[in-house]
Amino acid sequence: MYNLKSEDLSHLGGPMGSEYTTINYVKTFSTIKLAKEYAETEYGKKIEWKKPIGVITSGDLAFVMYTIFETKVDEKYNLRRGVREV
Repeated sequence: MYNLKSEDLSHLGGPMGSEYTTINYVKTFSTIKLAKEYAETEYGKKIEWKKPIGVITSGDLAFVMYTIFETKVDEKYNLRRGVREV
């Protein structure tokens, strides 16, 4: 599974100490390709993706930034109930 995180960067560029970002959402996809397509459709343009260690990122796109990261799920862990199956 892959998570796509969208961050709002519109609060950057102010005085030091007053800047912050907020998370718009985190959505889960079965492939990196689907996550990229979703982000590009939402952004409305083709995104030049970068791949630093461990993640794939759009970098700063003025007011938004997208990050794709892999999420590993323990097959014995039931996410819906939040309990380990015996």
